Amino acid sequence: MIRALAVGGLIISAVFVPVWAGVGVSVGAGTLGVGATLSLPLVPDMFDARLLANGGRLTRHETANGLNYRAHAHFRNAALLADIYPFHGAFHLTAGVYYDDNRVDLTATSVNGYYNVNGYTVPASAVGPITGTVTYQRFAPYLGLGFSNDARMQPGFAYAVDLGVMWDRPTTTLNAPGAASNPALAAELASVRAQIEQQASRLRAYPTASVSLGYRF
Repeated sequence: MIRALAVGGLIISAVFVPVWAGVGVSVGAGTLGVGATLSLPLVPDMFDARLLANGGRLTRHETANGLNYRAHAHFRNAALLADIYPFHGAFHLTAGVYYDDNRVDLTATSVNGYYNVNGYTVPASAVGPITGTVTYQRFAPYLGLGFSNDARMQPGFAYAVDLGVMWDRPTTTLNAPGAASNPALAAELASVRAQIEQQASRLRAYPTASVSLGYRF
């Protein structure tokens, strides 16, 4: 009788325990934008998994070979990460992969109606708008470390601080309508594009940092 009641109690508990028990949700911000994280402890105090997504915008003014331009960075990325807690504490090591849909849109700005492209001065009216993009390969591996309490099973407030590196390869374009009929301008634009891509390639190993706060159910 007692055994039957115990088994029945376990069955009832399993039925009525919310499906989200143990799941953590949090919001945070970092060098990849502002986002949200869904986490689940797979082995308490030892191993957990995280699914996160980030977004945001950032505008900067840059100069490359005499060409002034506005750079509009658009952050759109998501990741599947695995955290290992080697000392059964807050410290964790992280490995995973990012879906990288980040991009930078470039728009050149003229000075007094002229572009100065790599020392080559030309009227803006003869060139048209100079625009470009920096895009990245879709999938990028990630390694990092941090501190958090995500691997515990008990409900309560959760936190995470993460530092890491995401590896990706940039591709750069730079275009102007007037370059089609002006070989000299086309050559100078190609030189500027190469410099922009070289600068972007310096961040092929892109350092990341983020903080987040949330709740474990």
